[in-house]
Amino acid sequence: MTSTGSYDIQKHNITPEAELQRLQTQATVIWKKEARTLQWFGIKDGMSVVELGSGPGFTTEQLCSLLPNSEITSVELDPFMVQQAQNYLKDKGGDRVNFVEGSITDTGLPDNSFDFAFARLIFQHIPEPVAAAQEIRRILKPGGKLVIVDTDADIFGLFDPPTPSFTKAIDKFSQASQALGGNFRIGRYLWRILQEAGFEHLDLEAVVAHSDELGIEPFAIHPLNVDLFVRLVKMGLMTEEELASLRQSKEDFLASPHPFVLVIWLMACGAKPVN
Repeated sequence: MTSTGSYDIQKHNITPEAELQRLQTQATVIWKKEARTLQWFGIKDGMSVVELGSGPGFTTEQLCSLLPNSEITSVELDPFMVQQAQNYLKDKGGDRVNFVEGSITDTGLPDNSFDFAFARLIFQHIPEPVAAAQEIRRILKPGGKLVIVDTDADIFGLFDPPTPSFTKAIDKFSQASQALGGNFRIGRYLWRILQEAGFEHLDLEAVVAHSDELGIEPFAIHPLNVDLFVRLVKMGLMTEEELASLRQSKEDFLASPHPFVLVIWLMACGAKPVN
């Protein structure tokens, strides 16, 4: 996560505690399939790994578990998040984590330092995604790989029974993200971002989480979290009445006989040229 661009935990939700709960759910709900895809892309235990926009450490914990013999450098701009991660990871592999307070576009890390870079749900928030990818390319070793995990508003969530109010709210959320310097439709551009930043051997995969497999509870926290849309009222993109209607739509959806949610995340991979 980062406090620049379209994300700031102090403003993103009603309370930081509620947002941290959402982020923890977000970090774990689809991780099994993310980890499988990371291994397909070539991540191996013992590699030197850098995680960009690492936030409160929930995904860092998953990386520590996946790679028990790897040193992980965790780069995060927001001091609040860095402190949260340090506290959270004390007894969860944190002794193998090097915490760096820095920007994804200016990490301050040495050239040619890492075998693998991981940037999860951060590119949608930053104003200069190509510059960020170029900075990551700089700190990767020749042949090192970057994997970007992100989403796209148009494939963000599938709901059954259909919930037009959430579809409309997600579109407004995308407008808010753009106004704040982000891009909630970043998924369709991931390949081009890697290409423009000078990566080669590109690949793009999708991972899916759905409530028939995982139950509806995780999805009630994310993506069916009405608190995500509170700031739209403050920005003038949604009325209080529309927000109240959205809350009712969530209750009606969850009370339906067989509510179903499917979420798609995209994983793009590129390698730094050897020469």
